[in-house]
Amino acid sequence: MRRTLDELAGWLGLTAPAENPEVLGVSIDSRSTRAGDLFVALPGTRTDGHEHVADAAAHGAVAALVSRPLAHHLAQLVVPDTTAALQRLATSERRRADYRLVGITGSIGKTTSKEFLAGLLASRFRVGSTRGSRNSQAGLPAELLSQPDGIEWMVAELGMNHAGELDRLGAIARPDALLYTVVAPVHLEFLPDLEAVAEAKAELIPHLDRDGVLVLNAADRRIDALSGLFPGRVVRYGRPGASALWIERFASHGLLGATVVLRGEGGEAEVSWDVVGRHQADNLLGAACCATCLGLPLGAVPEAAAALRPAAHRGELVRLEGSITVIDDSYNASPVAVERLLSLLAETAGRRVAVLGEMYELGEATMAAHREAGRLAAGACDLLIAVGGLPAREMVDAARAAGLGEARQAASAEDAAVLLASALEPGDVVLVKGSRGVGLDRTVAALTAGSAS
Repeated sequence: MRRTLDELAGWLGLTAPAENPEVLGVSIDSRSTRAGDLFVALPGTRTDGHEHVADAAAHGAVAALVSRPLAHHLAQLVVPDTTAALQRLATSERRRADYRLVGITGSIGKTTSKEFLAGLLASRFRVGSTRGSRNSQAGLPAELLSQPDGIEWMVAELGMNHAGELDRLGAIARPDALLYTVVAPVHLEFLPDLEAVAEAKAELIPHLDRDGVLVLNAADRRIDALSGLFPGRVVRYGRPGASALWIERFASHGLLGATVVLRGEGGEAEVSWDVVGRHQADNLLGAACCATCLGLPLGAVPEAAAALRPAAHRGELVRLEGSITVIDDSYNASPVAVERLLSLLAETAGRRVAVLGEMYELGEATMAAHREAGRLAAGACDLLIAVGGLPAREMVDAARAAGLGEARQAASAEDAAVLLASALEPGDVVLVKGSRGVGLDRTVAALTAGSAS
């Protein structure tokens, strides 16, 4: 984006301030503010963005969007509601943008699929994308307002916790293509069942351009059922012989990567890559199907895919002293995702350690889901460290009941790091996975720091 502050003020129906700097992007976190940004002071449960305007200015912000005038030299746009104003700015910018947008949603796999799709498309187009997991009511608008000039496609992750949120994001993003991954037991703290999750995910479809394409995972019946909601082009993936693209063959090379053979209407493509796990091949499949719908030849997928890597804390391999390998999947967790990673751990040679944090937003299914995770861990690892409170205790008890001799509980990510420091042996393989709020990235950081010392 490259707009003057006058233009942005006009979009909000405000009188322009005396200063008229050029705005190059938008920031909602003062710590990651870049030169030329408009800093948006959002309200929060823990901190108020208005308290961080000075820090944003020190990082290069040229103006601030605030809900009350501040005694600061920075140019300010004052509005009643900064979140609503941010969304309004993003809506206006999107309407004026020349690029096309592909949105990605689903219960799991969104961020990795987004990274994979952006990487594949970048082999042929100029591509922008949302950073990290900025897929929320504030994160997505901020990313839309921060795209570089001259891109042809923007790849955007679209997330939700409650019904109605994707409807609002869809109205802002106005996608030209949509990619759906899977519906899984996530958000059940806020939605009654998986059918309700699927309905909430479907809120994006009315906003899809009628000349666009809807790309659906045919292996997930709830996702496949969304085809009837779109009158335009629908492309399916995942079902052998009955979709546009599927995985014909998958050969795991353990922690060295895998070979994935994709087959479909356009022929066959063999991908050899360093990314581990069948679940990552599923993410690649959806991304490749969408990319080929948008103009990338299937024959170009192997070379582009060979350069792909997992997103941060989503299957990264960390090598420590003593030939210890950490599978860092600490960013988030759900029952399906935990099952997938435990399957990967189970097929890995050596002594296997699983550090599993609590899984959040499961509502009434919380305890049963953690008991099942403990049962699965008993068959996949030699040592389980469950991190958290009562749900973690359920994991430990279930693992012991299933025959795992070494199962322990840690109250926090830091406590888990202490337990690991005394328990790890040369050659161990350690899986680290838990919901974002558990903070198991701190466990990985502590292990890495200890190895460096």
